[in-house]
Amino acid sequence: MPEDLKIGFIGAGGVNFGSPEGPWDHASRLEKIGDLTVVGVADPDTERAEKALAAREAGSAAKMYAKAKVFSDHRQMLEQARPDAVFIGVPPDAHARTEPPKDVEIACAEAGAHVFLEKPLAAWPPEELAGVAETMAKAAAGGLILSVGYMFRYSRAVETMRRILGDSPGGVRAVLARYDCAYSLISKVEWWDVRLSGGPIVEQATHFCDLARYLAGDADLSTVTAVQIGPDEPAGKLSDMPAGRDGRPADAGVPMQFRTARATAAVWRFENGAVGSLTHGVLLHGAKYDSELEVWADGLRMVLQDPYGLCRLHVRRPHGERTETFDFAGDDPYLSEDRAFIEAIRGGGASGIRSPYADAIKSYQLTWAIRRAAEKK
Repeated sequence: MPEDLKIGFIGAGGVNFGSPEGPWDHASRLEKIGDLTVVGVADPDTERAEKALAAREAGSAAKMYAKAKVFSDHRQMLEQARPDAVFIGVPPDAHARTEPPKDVEIACAEAGAHVFLEKPLAAWPPEELAGVAETMAKAAAGGLILSVGYMFRYSRAVETMRRILGDSPGGVRAVLARYDCAYSLISKVEWWDVRLSGGPIVEQATHFCDLARYLAGDADLSTVTAVQIGPDEPAGKLSDMPAGRDGRPADAGVPMQFRTARATAAVWRFENGAVGSLTHGVLLHGAKYDSELEVWADGLRMVLQDPYGLCRLHVRRPHGERTETFDFAGDDPYLSEDRAFIEAIRGGGASGIRSPYADAIKSYQLTWAIRRAAEKK
């Protein structure tokens, strides 16, 4: 594999090229890593792709994009630009099928391209991913590097939590995850339609479901129970709903049964006997989300606070009553996960990938178990 890797982007939106909506932006992280050449950007909206590419060509890393071309279809890019690695950042309902045009992962694997795939794995039930999962398993066995974008697995705060837990007799006893998103600026109609997004647990709270698994092990899906506040309930009325493209409330055109839940509370047991819980809300105004994840063990309490922003870890250790605070505000797990992916391709091997596809599908299964349990009530 040459040192100067050829990179392709599938999707020209905020995930790959940045937006005001969140801290993601793979292109900027790759610019920091260096020794890379972007050879293609594939997006059906070629005008958006052209604008994204032009902005990068006018920036400080212009040389990295000098050979890049825009394609309307990912297969065209794979055949003509022949990237060594591809970053897939497209809407949840735009990939993870076995037939074109949504056969994105399979097409990349068949072309021999290493894959970085943003979460969630899809927008449909996990049993419908069997064909894609089988192809991904064969690709990994054949040496392709497959990484899914659960960036918190690369967080220094989470690394510290796992190190502390490693010295805790009996390991984790309980995980309490809380995630309240700010909905005022979420104007994408697709996000409010669970048929397209998968719903807020599948699309958004998936990060905390994955973290819970990373810290406590696999969940016993048969134990999952959940309740939710639906959009048709009195408590489901939101006072700061953003306007969609047509000027109406963003979910006005979505049939009631497919609109996003306003709050979800779930509990379950892990296979090792520990208990887990998740409370997710679509309730805050403005732009700043509020999230934290708490872990209990024998004599130990850890709270991961504001992991998306001014990340801090609070630790109360066994046989003590004092709480230590560790500051990780300067950490960039997005950069760390991208660097791990590139280093794995350059010869480090798949052992450096903390969220391979085969593991990520277990987090996907947990999110769907929660969604289904909540929808039954």
